Amino acid sequence: MSGWIELRDVNLFRGGRPVLRGVNASLAGRAVGLVGANGAGKSTLIGALLGVLRARTGHIQVLGLDIPKRAMEVRARAGVMAEQAGIFPGGSGVDAVVFAGMLSGLSRRESLRRAHRALDALDVGEERYRPTHGYSTGMRQRCKLAMSLVHDPEILILDEPTVGLDPPGRTQLLNLIKDLRDEGRRILISTHILHDAETVCDEMLLLEGGAVAYSGTVTTLLGGDHGQMVAVGEGLGPDFAARLAASGLRVVDAQEGRIVFAGSGDAELLRFWKLVAEAGAEVRFLGRDHPTLEDAVVAVMEGNHVAG
Repeated sequence: MSGWIELRDVNLFRGGRPVLRGVNASLAGRAVGLVGANGAGKSTLIGALLGVLRARTGHIQVLGLDIPKRAMEVRARAGVMAEQAGIFPGGSGVDAVVFAGMLSGLSRRESLRRAHRALDALDVGEERYRPTHGYSTGMRQRCKLAMSLVHDPEILILDEPTVGLDPPGRTQLLNLIKDLRDEGRRILISTHILHDAETVCDEMLLLEGGAVAYSGTVTTLLGGDHGQMVAVGEGLGPDFAARLAASGLRVVDAQEGRIVFAGSGDAELLRFWKLVAEAGAEVRFLGRDHPTLEDAVVAVMEGNHVAG
C-alpha cells in the first residue's frame, strides 16, 4: 500500500441499501478530488474514512492507519470541513474558531492564538470580530475552513467547500485551498463541481452509483501527456482522414476542414506532414486538442474510458 488513502473492496450499507459497492483505490496525490453526482456515495465514503460509518466488508487505511480500529488517531490528524455543519452560533468568527480548537483538545489560550493564525492565513480581517449570524456565504465558508485548520492538521477533508459561493468567492476560496496544498497538507476535496476539482486536484476518485468509475491522476484521465492533435484547413476531410488511418495513425474525429488524430510525437507529426504534402492540403492550424475534465468524466460515464 502506497497511498495516504487506501481502499480495498469496501462495501457499505445504509438502511439496508448498498451505498458503496466494491470500492478499490490507492490515492497518493497532494490533492484528491472525490467527484460524483449527488447520491454517488461521496459523503458516505468520507464518513467511512473517518470511522464514523463502518463498512460491512473491505479494508480502509488513512495515513497508514487501519479504519475503524485507529479512527480516533486519524480524526486527531485531520481537519474536516463538512458541507452541512454550521458555525457555532451566538458569537463572533474568532469565537467559533476558538471553540473548534478547544474541541480538538487545545487550551483556550492556545486555541485563541491558533484561531488568529488560521484566520490571518485565510485573509480574514476585522470581520472575525463580527457576529457570525451576519456573515455572507463566503465568510461562513472561510470561517468553517479556519475551524478545520485551527489544530494544524496533517490532512484536510473538505466536503463541498465552495457550495453557495458566487464565482469570485469560489475563486478566492479555491486559491486558499491551493495555498494550503502547496504548503504540504494532503487534501481530499469532495465536490460535484468539476471545475473546482480541475483547479485544485492532481488525482481523482470518480464515483458513480457507489462504485469506482475512475481512480488515478487527472493527467491520465485527460489523456496523458501525448494527447491528441487537431488540424484545421483546406483538404482535411474524410478522404484525408482515410489516408491518415491507412498510414497507421488513429483518427479520432473527421469533419470537412477539421481532423483530430491521436499522437503528437515526432514520428506521427512527420507522417502527418508528409501526407499533407502528398494530398496538397493546406493546414491553417495544428495544435494539441485538450479535452476538459468535463469531457473526460462524460467519457468515463459513457464507458469510453478504461478506469485506472
